Amino acid sequence: MSYLKSGCDEPLVDVTLGQLLDDATARWPGKEAYVFRKQGVRMTFADVKQEADRLAAGLMSIGVGRGDVVAWVISGRPEWGPLAFAVAKIGAVALPLIPLYFWSSYDDTVSKVMAKIKVKVFLVENFPATEDCEGTLPFLRRVFPETTSNKTKSLTIDTMPSLRSIVIIGDKNHEDAFYNLEDIQSLGTDASAWGRVQDAQSHADCHDAVLLALTSGSAGLPKCVEHSSFTIVNSTRLHMKATGMDKKSTVLLPTDLTEMPIAFQLPFTAGCTLVLPSEESPTVSEILTAIGEERCETTTLMYVKTFHEFLHDPALNEYDLSFLEQVSVGGNAVTTPLIRRAAEVLPSVEISKMYGSTEAMTLTVTSREMTKEHVESTVGSLLPHMEMKVVDRHGQIVPLQHEGEVWVRGYSMFKCYRGDEEKTAEVKTADGWYKTGDIGILDDNGLLKITGRKEEFIIKDSTNVHPTMVEQVLLTHPKVFDVKVVGVPDPAFVEEICACIILKKGQTSHPQEMKEFSEKHGLIDDYCPEYVIFVDSFPVTSTGRKFDRKKLRDVAIEKLALQEAAE
Repeated sequence: MSYLKSGCDEPLVDVTLGQLLDDATARWPGKEAYVFRKQGVRMTFADVKQEADRLAAGLMSIGVGRGDVVAWVISGRPEWGPLAFAVAKIGAVALPLIPLYFWSSYDDTVSKVMAKIKVKVFLVENFPATEDCEGTLPFLRRVFPETTSNKTKSLTIDTMPSLRSIVIIGDKNHEDAFYNLEDIQSLGTDASAWGRVQDAQSHADCHDAVLLALTSGSAGLPKCVEHSSFTIVNSTRLHMKATGMDKKSTVLLPTDLTEMPIAFQLPFTAGCTLVLPSEESPTVSEILTAIGEERCETTTLMYVKTFHEFLHDPALNEYDLSFLEQVSVGGNAVTTPLIRRAAEVLPSVEISKMYGSTEAMTLTVTSREMTKEHVESTVGSLLPHMEMKVVDRHGQIVPLQHEGEVWVRGYSMFKCYRGDEEKTAEVKTADGWYKTGDIGILDDNGLLKITGRKEEFIIKDSTNVHPTMVEQVLLTHPKVFDVKVVGVPDPAFVEEICACIILKKGQTSHPQEMKEFSEKHGLIDDYCPEYVIFVDSFPVTSTGRKFDRKKLRDVAIEKLALQEAAE
């Protein structure tokens, strides 16, 4: 039957992020923890601890206590890691917000999320006003009009009653209502303030919520996922051990730090150096340059789109990649053509596929010991100390090699969706099973194959068609850069298949070419797309992290003039 429980000789550890920082610094005080290439800043473990302690004391001085929510909107700056550790030392809860998402979605979405989860202190980078950007200070005065007349830094905001303080990071402001980060740092220098931090840290519990992360909800407000130090530290430890990353000395972060927030503690879990190529999501050129100049041996999670651009960069052979031993890839389906391309252009580099979610952290990984076929077709084996089962629509375990929904249980599960008991209950059973919503198959070797998402099935007449089945075929077409398949309304079949294709640069095509290619490469009539449209990009969800299939369906309906059928 499709049930698996993974064992491990290594026990899970009960440690808070604050204690992790202290222990790692005692072990490697002079070793570099972070390299911020854009700012030219290199921070040792001791540097990070000193700054985290000072920030923790300063935040406590303005009223932050255990359980309070501290949100921030900053790019990949040197303050990021110390701030996250400072919040953890207090026993407070961090909510890092992706800058691009924050500025584009505050009025409609983010403001409601921040009010709902009761943010107490908000730190924001001081961005100047430009043609495309309102600027931080004008923005704050607009959304919090009370600050224009406030003569004290202790705030009372009608639209966000929980918010008590706003801290500006970067260029100093001279507003009466806002702190500068330097103000917070200066408040944390006296002995009594440090004593309060030590007392707070002694009462922190590794099972308390320590980090909030927004999911990519495609309708309504994004869900706010709660994680503890216990889930973060143990997931990182066991993932790194399973992939051999724990033996690498220099690790590259190929995305924005706020996109991958748990990465801030990676050096302190494994004793490595984390290299950040840029303060925002780095370009492929910045990634390749950093790998060579910093002698990076491996990467944290590289999103599939970045990996595709990485492998197809025309100047790839001009960079020094001699130290690179491994690249971790995930966040979406890693196609077989992409794995084969990697084997062709990076023959000595291990490609480690990862499968997981915001709610469950990393669940499975591929390894060098697996066969080429298994690396291409599966997402690998379950990490230690976890349970997995594949179930039918009634929640009953299906036989091996049978398709069903993937459920998981173990130490890495999220605590809840903060403020959403109903949504939590929809995906998490009373006995701790998390319903991933992914459709998969567990094989005789204990390897998992993901075939799609539960809610993405296209029901064409009486046939269930999963988009992945069609996408995998079209992705092998030499002109196709990327493809997503959606269901569009049809009066006879209820839904028809529409392939939305991004062509490679310089290529042209027409729908009939793609339809004929589908037929010639194994798709039966029921699975061949009735419609093919060509687009420049795919819409993304509210957090900007993932492709939004619902929005793409709307685009397809409009392009095909099927609005009447959709009513």
